[in-house]
Amino acid sequence: MIRVMKKIILLFAAILLASFGWSQTVTLKFKNGTKQQYNMSDIESIDFSEGDNTSGDDGTYGDRYVEVKIDGKTYKESFPDWATAQIDPLGTDSQGKKITFTYDLRAHFEDTYGFRFMFGISHFRNKTDLLASTSGSYPFALDTSDDKIFNNLAFTCGYILDGDEYRAVSGTHQVNSIESVDGDVCVKGSFTAVFKYNGDTKNIQGSYSIIIP
Repeated sequence: MIRVMKKIILLFAAILLASFGWSQTVTLKFKNGTKQQYNMSDIESIDFSEGDNTSGDDGTYGDRYVEVKIDGKTYKESFPDWATAQIDPLGTDSQGKKITFTYDLRAHFEDTYGFRFMFGISHFRNKTDLLASTSGSYPFALDTSDDKIFNNLAFTCGYILDGDEYRAVSGTHQVNSIESVDGDVCVKGSFTAVFKYNGDTKNIQGSYSIIIP
């Protein structure tokens, strides 16, 4: 399982950082509250069990999940009890507020259903600003080179089937709630996304609940 996580963080973080040509750090926050920063050049040596608390779910983040509907079938998966990652800072929005990108390290549905779905959210780095945000429609970024990613609560996702990386061509993002949870922020929302690869189109609808540390 650790090996799978390492492969996925390399995939998603490398796509993000390579898109901008940046030499950024990734901040990992583990379940027991410890944080550690890594340079991208060191990321292959990360021990993802470090700082983890595997004694069981404390219940605080029990509702972390992602759900997608593809080709008429619905798939739902809860987040595992290990680290989330952040690109911090990702940049600034049009008003100069710092933006952080938070995403779950594990590609969802790969082990059980054979496809990979990944997602992340850009958001205000300042938690007061983030918690002051209201529910409603927010940007959907087609990929990490899309300028929309530099907006608060912008959503982006990736879809890979049989090793083929589909390209997002359109999408929508709706934030349903933003709440404080034990010092962190829980964001819940829904989305639609249209992906294409060599003439094949996938229409995806989904919802999520993610914790922003």
